[in-house]
Amino acid sequence: MPIFTRSPTGRASPFAGSGFTLIELLVVISIIALLIGILLPALSAARQAAQAVVCLGNVRQIGMAGSMYAQDHNAYVGWGLGMDRKELLYPYLKQGQSNTDLDGDQVWHCPSNDQPQQAAGYGFNANLNWAKLTAIRSPSRTVALCDGGINDQRQPTLATHCFPPSQMTFPNIGRPNPRHRNQYVSVAYVDGHAEPEVMQPPFYPGVPGEWTGNGVTDPADPDYRDELWDLN
Repeated sequence: MPIFTRSPTGRASPFAGSGFTLIELLVVISIIALLIGILLPALSAARQAAQAVVCLGNVRQIGMAGSMYAQDHNAYVGWGLGMDRKELLYPYLKQGQSNTDLDGDQVWHCPSNDQPQQAAGYGFNANLNWAKLTAIRSPSRTVALCDGGINDQRQPTLATHCFPPSQMTFPNIGRPNPRHRNQYVSVAYVDGHAEPEVMQPPFYPGVPGEWTGNGVTDPADPDYRDELWDLN
């Protein structure tokens, strides 16, 4: 028989004094924990996908700035003593005044880079260092820049270059970094378009640390592996 009590309005309520039992609370908590366990991987995947989209937009902007610089100077942007690519492209991007400018809100920062103070966000194709624009015969098939900030030991580096596959390793070398879902690299091409690439031919034959270059630089050699990195 229900117990009737008076509500603040003076009416009798059969629900006053009722509540959840301990078992009911445990069931609710278990359901919530189960839902969290199901949703977290999906949220993580969505976050990674969003970061990859932002990164691809970043390299596209930088690639277009590099293309404009090349058209204005008849040579692709490069590094030299007393100058760096960020500084040279600042008039076009209005972000990143130098390689020491590590502001995380700028286009030079990959949102998937969790150690920006130790690892560069992006690296430029070292083969394009001050290359004449007329020498780049296939702009839509020539890598301009990509996710970088890693060496052959998969350690972080602030080097803002990426060397082609045929380049043998050296202490300050920079390689493409598959930081998106441990597989994809955001790549901008000389003509300004950008695509996600995986570490396999024709882009790259393997991840850093597993393949450090075979020293083959002759395009006629069957082991030549710089298809998207040379000027041809």
